[in-house]
Amino acid sequence: MIASRERGPATTARRAFAVSTGKVMRGGLRRLGLGNGTNLPGTVALAIDPGALAGLAAQIPHGSVLVTGTNGKGTTCRMLAEVMRAAGVNPILNHEGSNQLSGLTTTLLARSGPSGRLPADERAIGLFEVDEGSLPAILPQIARPRAVLITNIFRDQLDRYLEPGFVTGMLERVLRKLPAETTLILNADDPRLVYLAAELKNPRLYFGIADTGHSRGGADPSSDFPRCPRCGDELGYRCVFYAHLGHWRCGGCGLSRPAPQVEAAKVELLGPVSSRLQLTTPAGETVLEVPFPGLYNAYNALAAAAAAICCEIPESACAAIQHCRPGSFRMERVVVAGHDVYLVLAKNANGFTEVLRALLADGQPKRMMLGLNDCAGKQPDTSWIWDADFDSLRGLVPAAVVSGNRSADLAVRLKYAGWLSTGAATELTVEPDPVRAFQLALDGTPAGDPLWVVSTSIVLWQLRGWLRRQGYAGQPWREQPGAAS
Repeated sequence: MIASRERGPATTARRAFAVSTGKVMRGGLRRLGLGNGTNLPGTVALAIDPGALAGLAAQIPHGSVLVTGTNGKGTTCRMLAEVMRAAGVNPILNHEGSNQLSGLTTTLLARSGPSGRLPADERAIGLFEVDEGSLPAILPQIARPRAVLITNIFRDQLDRYLEPGFVTGMLERVLRKLPAETTLILNADDPRLVYLAAELKNPRLYFGIADTGHSRGGADPSSDFPRCPRCGDELGYRCVFYAHLGHWRCGGCGLSRPAPQVEAAKVELLGPVSSRLQLTTPAGETVLEVPFPGLYNAYNALAAAAAAICCEIPESACAAIQHCRPGSFRMERVVVAGHDVYLVLAKNANGFTEVLRALLADGQPKRMMLGLNDCAGKQPDTSWIWDADFDSLRGLVPAAVVSGNRSADLAVRLKYAGWLSTGAATELTVEPDPVRAFQLALDGTPAGDPLWVVSTSIVLWQLRGWLRRQGYAGQPWREQPGAAS
């Protein structure tokens, strides 16, 4: 890890120049409407002072918690931030979603003064969402990491990460550089995580779901069937919650799911916008009202509770999760022409599957707009739609508009999933332009009914930009309490 260095006059001047330049650039980009200004300011600041992030992070009194993994890291951070605030702790978080090296640098320079010093705050703690591919570059820059939380590892962005084995290998290499006192907070139900850098003596804190009431009868069609991380043998499951998450054991070497210290003893899925957990921790039991649906958000709430325990936050503060507001594209709600419109990001096979399962679990038909895009450098591969479990959801969507530059591919996938077959027919419209698709979907939604927009990122950004210009949605950086201006 990078140690804190004595700041000489030259370092101080360079840091101040880097921070001031980044702040000016960030403000200018926003005033000109050229985006959130979450990446470029940090890139420029690091070009001027490569130690900017390390120097700023070293000033945070209570160190930092890093949250990474394939899915759920942003929502987990938002939940944990609410818990921290309820306990009188002031989290510094990159709520705008820029989770790479330049983005974290922008987050900290935005909060610092022109001299490159963060405001004095003895209650401050870093809480950073980190892209799993950026963790090797970011972790050495963060002074005194209290914990590294890993939510899950799924197949995702094959152009960047190849297969999950590549990601787990990358994570193992960087975790071996952690200080011995840093706690690893891991999902016990994900066999890919349990054996990460097994030789490390770092404290480990596991979370998982005990309630088997929502488990699947057999293998989940969205699973990519990982092998035992220790011996490579086939894994057996007593129950599967989704994909490869569940109560697992290796028949070859005996490696098995560890007993979680933080568990959901009972999970109640209350419809398309909320759920309830009976949380069990070493301190006792409590009930969490979670303002998000689905098993995947149950895992996010458990992860947040586990991190709170690691940070010695009283368990009673976990009830603040009920006050968590959805971030941009994470069940974000806007009202348009008398309709509640929900914007939901789904960026890989497991994400798309679990979002749709959560929304449709009550069996009530829902009008939807589904989006799929590719873009060089950003989600260029869309073959993962054939791994998403659209098949079990046929008959639950009476009408859908598909959009994005790969909307025709998505329409073909839905056809083969049986959405257009007799008896389960979905009235399907293909419109590549996101704004026109949204208008068609809204026009076809009965008065007062909600519209659910589930899509990959670029379609959502284009649609949200239009909604903002029409006055229906605000700037995403102004949605989180305590956001820097």
